[in-house]
Amino acid sequence: MKNRYNVIIIGAGPSGISAALNLLKNNISDILVIEKYTFPRYKCCAGYITGKTKKEYEKLGLNIDKCNYSLIKDFNIFYKNNHIQKINNKFLYTNKKINRIELDYNFVKIAKEKGIKIQENTSLTKHDINKNKIILNNKKSITYNYLIFADGTLGFGSRYQKQNKINNKNIAMQAIVKTDNKEKIDIHFGISKKGYGWISSYNGTTNIGLTDVYAKNINYFELFKNYARKNNIDIKDQDIKGAFTPIGIRNPIINKNIFYVGDALGACDPLTLSGLRYSLKSGEICAKAIAKNSNKIYIKYVNKLKVKFSLMKILLSLFYVKPVLFLTFNIGSKYFGNFIAKAFNDFFINKK
Repeated sequence: MKNRYNVIIIGAGPSGISAALNLLKNNISDILVIEKYTFPRYKCCAGYITGKTKKEYEKLGLNIDKCNYSLIKDFNIFYKNNHIQKINNKFLYTNKKINRIELDYNFVKIAKEKGIKIQENTSLTKHDINKNKIILNNKKSITYNYLIFADGTLGFGSRYQKQNKINNKNIAMQAIVKTDNKEKIDIHFGISKKGYGWISSYNGTTNIGLTDVYAKNINYFELFKNYARKNNIDIKDQDIKGAFTPIGIRNPIINKNIFYVGDALGACDPLTLSGLRYSLKSGEICAKAIAKNSNKIYIKYVNKLKVKFSLMKILLSLFYVKPVLFLTFNIGSKYFGNFIAKAFNDFFINKK
């Protein structure tokens, strides 16, 4: 490891690797990626990939078919555990183990094969923002021209953001267990106050999870266990994993040469909690801005996201009002089933 790099990226998730690969496409090769875990590593995620996200990965050389992804046949919507509607799934892919472990691992391998230096099992402990210098947990000191934070909602980079309070986040919880459930994806509304639950089964594995706009007065651990019990899924306490996702776009650039991508940027749809495609795209546009030495390129992209996500926040507030949920799933689905299916595809499937 050298003492200086042109670009240092903190985090080797989808946004960080996308930034690295796109920098390479723009003829910037002096890159170091710092990752606190060792791959393959676990990531709390429902494990879905849409057709649009699939294309974004393919642009960067990753064929998700080789990561054991395929379409799930049955797609069902429930409201308060009552089956409402079945939708023909044409867009949603999942891995045989219904997680992102293999996907993220193969994405990292592509970067390594292209010569990108990825320092695993390493974390950032100190940062001198004025001297463009970081210090790692192995006491190594490195300077940079550009720094990209791709380290998630609560990573090191979040300390420089004003929007890092716990009430500006969604919570996501999940457990992956062995079952004899048939192949299907069930989406449950009415489980949490401002979110939804999922039960995805494939190849003898079930991924059960829920999301919500985080509220301190809710015991999400008990809420999750009760949700699993009602759906006859046996989980142990140690099976339950959780993570926070951001609500709202954060500052994209600080100090003119420090960028935020993916969840660190807040690039997550507040209505659906879909963020994978936005992670890949934010990494791409950030790399382009650095290569062209024009922060305006990235700011323009982020401003468009702000507008889009602001609209999604308004829809979030409207959609999860109890009368709206009742009308949508108890009346609307009976008389406007095709419209409900189209809206669901547009807002919940095609966005991730």
